[in-house]
Amino acid sequence: MSLPDYAIEARNVVKTYAATKTTPQIQALKGIDLQVPRGSVFGLLGPNGAGKSTFINILAGLVRKTSGSVQIWGRDIDERPRDARAAIGVVPQEIAADPFFTPRESLEVQAGMYGVPPKERRSMELLTALGLADKAEAYVRQLSGGMKRRLMVAKAMTHNPPVLILDEPTAGVDVELR
Repeated sequence: MSLPDYAIEARNVVKTYAATKTTPQIQALKGIDLQVPRGSVFGLLGPNGAGKSTFINILAGLVRKTSGSVQIWGRDIDERPRDARAAIGVVPQEIAADPFFTPRESLEVQAGMYGVPPKERRSMELLTALGLADKAEAYVRQLSGGMKRRLMVAKAMTHNPPVLILDEPTAGVDVELR
């Protein structure tokens, strides 16, 4: 099988949140057309409330788009949702790590959720690459904010996805690490 031309391809993606008793209908995305070539680094910039996180959540399968089409690594998110989710690793804005696990355990659990066989897991390799090898057996609650952010990057990479998305990657990180 050949590699896709685009890591991410979105055509006329619209997201409208329905009105509730207390809020009017909100159109968060108004027809996004985007092609991110394979092998590129791409930044999605915009002011707060522009829909960046909504778009990322659609890519990750956490939010359903109202209309349009999206492919991740050549896999349509509607036709092949599992394959599309397996092709993407997302580092969310918020730190989401169990404080009672060690970084190594966090990566092992994450890899298990993606069905990575134990012999193929790269937990220590990822921790080393992100400068956390010496904290592999510490509890997550003992890590600094920047270390927790790096752990989130490692978690997003446990299943070796071809596409990696970082939502607000410098939030809570010191100036040197940024």
